[in-house]
Amino acid sequence: MRLKSPLGWILKDNNMSQTRIIKPVFPAKSLLAIMLIAASSASYAAESIDQLAKRIGMDNFREAIEKGDRNAFKTLPAKGYKNGLTGLLIKTDTYVNPEYSFADCDTDTIIASEQAHRTLPGCRISLKLATKAADGGYHDNGIRIEYGITTGSKKFIANNSAWAQHAISGDKVLEGALHPDKTNNHKDQMCVGMAQFTANVTEGRNSGMTKGEYYQRLDNMNGKADVTQQMITLYKTFVDYVYEHPKQDAKISGAYIYTSCMNNF
Repeated sequence: MRLKSPLGWILKDNNMSQTRIIKPVFPAKSLLAIMLIAASSASYAAESIDQLAKRIGMDNFREAIEKGDRNAFKTLPAKGYKNGLTGLLIKTDTYVNPEYSFADCDTDTIIASEQAHRTLPGCRISLKLATKAADGGYHDNGIRIEYGITTGSKKFIANNSAWAQHAISGDKVLEGALHPDKTNNHKDQMCVGMAQFTANVTEGRNSGMTKGEYYQRLDNMNGKADVTQQMITLYKTFVDYVYEHPKQDAKISGAYIYTSCMNNF
């Protein structure tokens, strides 16, 4: 009769009192792989802020930001690009504005976990994107993209940043907003603004803001410079869309409005 044991198979003859233990045999390579995985998991679990910063190369990020070098962001995820965010920036002729970008690590860095909305220790890379003039000056395009990674984590996530989430998901919304085609630039900017407004309303709704409060805010804009009643009416339709789709998050709401704007305006 065979009885399974954590130490191996115990083979016992019913007619004999003698017991033999036959230990399971694993190839040496398999044992080595298991040991390496276990060691790696253990080291990540006990990782400190300083260890995380060294592992992801925070000094390289900081130096690149200071120099305005967009080639150092290959490890920041951007789906569809072999060189990550660097590839996206190069394709769209976009740069990082050193004056308004930063990279830091701290125990109270604001990073929303993927499992629960709470603050965790870790590092973040926050980049203010811009175009670059012939004289080397930067022209802000109104977009900040921020990635975060927590201690013990193997990958970067969007740190409360819809733009980073667009890059990670590869839905082309960020590319559309950054596209260098000058003939379509005004339309891009208009649609980006509509999408960002919708995303903000979605976040406000999730925090308890009512539809009526957003209507009132829009009505209060009436009479201000460059604001027409037609614009107010249009933006109210974005508010309607958000409250008619209570299960959608900010990323989905913004992406839908951006795509609709680009296709129909």
